[in-house]
Amino acid sequence: MKLKQDCVRYVLLNLEAQKIELTFNGANADQICSVLANDKFSEDDIYYTLYQLWDGKFIDATVTKVKLGRWPMTVRNLTWKGHELLDNIRDDVVWKKTKEVTKSFSSVSLNILSNVAANVLTGLVKQASGLNF
Repeated sequence: MKLKQDCVRYVLLNLEAQKIELTFNGANADQICSVLANDKFSEDDIYYTLYQLWDGKFIDATVTKVKLGRWPMTVRNLTWKGHELLDNIRDDVVWKKTKEVTKSFSSVSLNILSNVAANVLTGLVKQASGLNF
C-alpha cells in the first residue's frame, strides 16, 4: 500500500483536534478508521496511515501483532515528533507550497516532507516579517 501524504496530514489534524475521543486508555484504530473514513480516504487508507505513523514514532499507540488480518491498535496521542510534523504541515498555504516543491519526486519521506515544510514556513515568516534570520 502507498502512504498518502494528504492522509497523513488529515489523520494528524483529526487526532490532535480530538475528533476521536483519545483518553489515557486511547481509542481503537477500527473506531478511528470508521469515524475518519470519507470519500477521499478509505478505512484501509486510515489504518495504514495510523500504522505507519506508529511505526515512525509520530503517534503513541499499542499494537498487538497477530498472524492474520489487521493488527489491533490502540492510539493514545501524538508524540513530540508527531506534533512537530503536524506543526510544519498544518497551515494550508505551507502545505500547498510544500506539495508543489515535492511533487516532482516519486517519493518523499515524512522526515523530508517535514523539513521542506519547515523551510517553506521559515521563508514565509521571513517574507512576512522582513526579518533575516
